[in-house]
Amino acid sequence: MALDGIIFDIDGTLIDTNGCHVEAWRKAFERHGYKVLPDRIEVEIGKGGDHLVPSILGREADRKDGDALRKAQGEEFVRLAGEIHFKPYPGAAEMIEEVRRRGLKSALATSGSKKNLEAIERSSGLALTDMVDVVVTADDAASSKPAPDLVVAACGKLNLSPAGCAMLGDTIYDATACRQAGVALFGLLSGYNGKEALLGAGARTVYKDIGELLDHLDEALAIASPGPAHITNDFMERLMREALVTAGAGMEAGEAPIGAVLARGDGRIIARGYNRMRATGSKVAHAEMVTFENAAGKVPIDARDLLLVSTLEPCVMCTGAAMQGAVDVIVYGLRAPADSGTGRVRPPQSPENQMPRIIGDILAGESRALFEEWLAANGGSDQAPYIRQLLSLT
Repeated sequence: MALDGIIFDIDGTLIDTNGCHVEAWRKAFERHGYKVLPDRIEVEIGKGGDHLVPSILGREADRKDGDALRKAQGEEFVRLAGEIHFKPYPGAAEMIEEVRRRGLKSALATSGSKKNLEAIERSSGLALTDMVDVVVTADDAASSKPAPDLVVAACGKLNLSPAGCAMLGDTIYDATACRQAGVALFGLLSGYNGKEALLGAGARTVYKDIGELLDHLDEALAIASPGPAHITNDFMERLMREALVTAGAGMEAGEAPIGAVLARGDGRIIARGYNRMRATGSKVAHAEMVTFENAAGKVPIDARDLLLVSTLEPCVMCTGAAMQGAVDVIVYGLRAPADSGTGRVRPPQSPENQMPRIIGDILAGESRALFEEWLAANGGSDQAPYIRQLLSLT
């Protein structure tokens, strides 16, 4: 187990509050003249109000009434919380205590407001904020889930790399936020989403509820981060510098300066590769694909602790190959907005494959400098238009 922190969603994960959120939204809509059925609201639970209202009513209605609706929902939720007793899920308090006992840092991350969290604590009798190291609410992020802001903010407050954290959540929006942040998600079936939906949104693994996860915690932690190394920023930068050296070798060989390395979970590099498109005449001879070829016979077929480190964000083909190879973490340097494979692929659901944790912007400036150097010397190359576009977008 190489994780350093655990992030907890609250609603539907630690405390049974989802039904109350649905009713609070229904009443808020009703107060402002909108009739929205509960089952229409249920599919949106897990989003913050900044995303939920326009999703249900559209952007025009959100501009007109969105702020008032969000305020009304908060008021209704606090009122309902004062009338009923929220039940913590069995194992919720024990899970937080076990995380602390194991020496892991802990955070709460909720799309709700601080007032909502205080109401949940009063109703449930569980002082969640006293049980964890840091708390992140909607007040701490520009955009709520499914945007990654809350998850990124939690990692920042914990002073940990996203790849060093896992999160517990019950919605596809938790999974989407984690996937974009580079955090592994333990999906829980205690909300409105099924196993296939959670896996399809990017959950690394799924359990019935937090109690079942607690019973299988050793297994879960190994699935979330199977390698022994702690994937800190320093760890990723060390591997990225090796990829940059490889990219430089590719540039000396007349190729565009893109390099990659493949490492085991202990940080040991087992293969390297740079673009060989010019040398081979093949459009698929990307640095990552060459690296995978060079790794043949050097890694067990069932390995799930691999790290793929590339100086440029992998394309769809290379990201798909990493998933097919059950790569644990993809680390990249410079973003490739026009071809962003890491944002265009769907998470796999077969047990043989694996949704990698994806971390970008590692030594991106050094990768960009190589492209600028290459372009200055190869402005007439057939690859120059792509490089110019890349630099213009980044």
